[in-house]
Amino acid sequence: MRHLPHPLLAALLLAGSLLAGADPAKDIPKFQGGDLQKYWMDACARCHGVNGNGRDNSGRPLPDAGFDFTDSRKANKKKDSDWIKVTLEGKDKMPAFKDKMSEADVAKMTTEIVRKFAAK
Repeated sequence: MRHLPHPLLAALLLAGSLLAGADPAKDIPKFQGGDLQKYWMDACARCHGVNGNGRDNSGRPLPDAGFDFTDSRKANKKKDSDWIKVTLEGKDKMPAFKDKMSEADVAKMTTEIVRKFAAK
């Protein structure tokens, strides 16, 4: 069997996903209650990093790096209601989580995880 050259294969896969109307948020798991830290690792760390800084463990920016929650000067300018709205509705590269988490769970994630990154 003959293999397609890598660039051609990548272009075909991209075209196929665009034609199929691929949803970048579809592979994000739904929060089933329970451990918010585990959900952060499963759904949020891919863009915001394990430590909330948008970087991988080597310190390199993640491909779809999200807001750096460890920048307390910027992070603390935002109200909890701002973080909740962006999480539920999405913004720029951030997918909407309104079908993944309840507003109450997002509020709890904001105070128990997101805000603690800026406090360090």
